[in-house]
Amino acid sequence: MQKALNRALALTVLSILALYGGLWAANPATITVTVTIQNLSVSATGPIAFGLSTVGSETVSGSASTVTNDGNITETYSLSLTNPAGWTAVQAAPGSEEYALSAQFNSTAPAAASFTYADHALSTVSTASSATKFAGDQTGLSLAPSATRSLWFRFNAPTSTVVIAQQSITVTVTAAAG
Repeated sequence: MQKALNRALALTVLSILALYGGLWAANPATITVTVTIQNLSVSATGPIAFGLSTVGSETVSGSASTVTNDGNITETYSLSLTNPAGWTAVQAAPGSEEYALSAQFNSTAPAAASFTYADHALSTVSTASSATKFAGDQTGLSLAPSATRSLWFRFNAPTSTVVIAQQSITVTVTAAAG
């Protein structure tokens, strides 16, 4: 009888262990860790050609550059330019051997009067977009991946110049996180 009782008890214990054995934690445990590298990337179409200008004239570009967030995070843009030989960029009405190149994010061609020197004129120092800086009906702020903006330009020619050959002004668009 004792043997039968021990056998029954052993079978009961084994049954309980089999039933609840799945509740015990595995040894060892594993954790999956993932990472994505931040990619800041921006592209812009061009060139933008103003054609012939006269001294003292003001011209809005006939087309826009399409600026695209090619990265995988939200980006904010900064703009700067590189002066061509013989001319200096100013952020006011230009004088002799000076010019002003202004930029504005806008969905359609903006009127020349919508550009202001304080908010739109480019300089050789990289300047971040803001709610007003380089803004039209669009901004260069917080663009989601794959988002695009249209960037228009206004050129204010020198009041006088000895430079009559075609000039190339390089505009740099730099992306920052945000």
